[in-house]
Amino acid sequence: MNNRASVTIYTYTRFWLSFLSLHDLCRMHDRKASVSTQISIVGANITGLAAACVMQRSGHKVVVLEKGDGNFKSSGVVASPPNMTRVLKRWGLGPYLEKCASPVDQFHFLEGSTGTTIGVLKLYEELMEDLMAEFMLIRHGDLLSIFQDMARREGVEIRYNTPVVKLQRVPVACILEDGEYLYSDFIIGADGSSRSIARDAVLLRQIEEYSIQHMSFTVSVPFTGMQSDPELRDMCEQTDWNLWLGEEFVIYGASVRSQRTYSLCITSKVDEHSSEFRGNWTKAYPIDHFNLHVERFEPRIQKLLKLAGSFIPTSSITTPEPENLICDLDKVILMGQSAHPTPPDGMHATAMCIEDVDALDYLFTRIKNVSEIPRILSAHEELRMERCTHARDWESRKLQMLTLRPGPERAIRDAKLHALSESPDLEEKEGAFNDIWGEEVDFWNFDSITDADNWYSMYGSAIARQTTAGSNALGLEISALTLD
Repeated sequence: MNNRASVTIYTYTRFWLSFLSLHDLCRMHDRKASVSTQISIVGANITGLAAACVMQRSGHKVVVLEKGDGNFKSSGVVASPPNMTRVLKRWGLGPYLEKCASPVDQFHFLEGSTGTTIGVLKLYEELMEDLMAEFMLIRHGDLLSIFQDMARREGVEIRYNTPVVKLQRVPVACILEDGEYLYSDFIIGADGSSRSIARDAVLLRQIEEYSIQHMSFTVSVPFTGMQSDPELRDMCEQTDWNLWLGEEFVIYGASVRSQRTYSLCITSKVDEHSSEFRGNWTKAYPIDHFNLHVERFEPRIQKLLKLAGSFIPTSSITTPEPENLICDLDKVILMGQSAHPTPPDGMHATAMCIEDVDALDYLFTRIKNVSEIPRILSAHEELRMERCTHARDWESRKLQMLTLRPGPERAIRDAKLHALSESPDLEEKEGAFNDIWGEEVDFWNFDSITDADNWYSMYGSAIARQTTAGSNALGLEISALTLD
């Protein structure tokens, strides 16, 4: 069967992005805001810096506040599915991606204890052309550096070593540890999933945070240590994203050729209490610090761990779904992990953050008056809550599917993965693809600007009318709140 026949299965009626070309989407995004607003962003992570870059470029004045020193660079790999890659290229980051990111040609599913191939999902060129973007892998530290560089070029003010202790909603201000009040038109809370000050300001309370059973262990192995072993040498030049599937564990592995390293992320249930590793992205521990039972991993994984000697353990948290992403006074909005915490190994963990930024920036290019900000923030919440809740649910179900114990369910999963590449029956191939990966590709097909533009086409004129009619009343209301 030729590639085109295979691609037809995957693309038929699925990937049309509202019939817009990438040129059309770029043109929609390439506009300046009619009104320049003052924006404070809490958190200089990927979400915070991405928001700062694109909002500043659109004509707003942005200040980013970060309690850290900005020198942290994780060696872990971030997945950039087509829905994220498309946005990054639209922002003009194509040259950066060519230098730092690695395109993925196929997903290679392997049995976790033996390394035997279960199935292969090829990302054919025609498929990715229909999606108008590639599936790529990029180191977290490299992506963060890209946004730091971009922010400096755009003139964003980034204040490192500047902890925020509280957010004041009227008048809008970030209260800093040294007592300074930094005033703005509104605040973007991008201060992460754990102990988020912005989330407390939005919900007016602290919500329960639970450690999930799985932990992630990040490993980076230089090519130099792999070259002498024939089994490992071949892995250096692979363009696959390998997924080793085992009982209550999954291991993601890929060659990061720009850094000449092989990256592993092991996601596994652990017996140890994991709360002390929340948000740990820098401190490494010896492999034997955890009872991971590495003997259950296939021989090549064991060799890579031996070469590495240590890894970085990170425990994730989950929280109840927030009732809202903006405060009741429409002054603080949550974005990224503070809005929708997801495990760091999730395929869409970073993509959802990038989509958040893209949608907000587009909506803010449409406002004509600062009094429209509350409705625009509400629009963003309306657009993003369902999407991100769906992503969180899908990531959870996908992890369950990839870490099944031996039994009938796992046998069915493996049979479908095998059919992806080996079945001569086109109908069986299509059925297996839709069952295993169809929902994933639906995520790839989404475009945040198209979504925001559709919303604005329906409701934008109403916002302008409401703003004109209610501007005087809104001013009186804010004055009264200020006096309180």
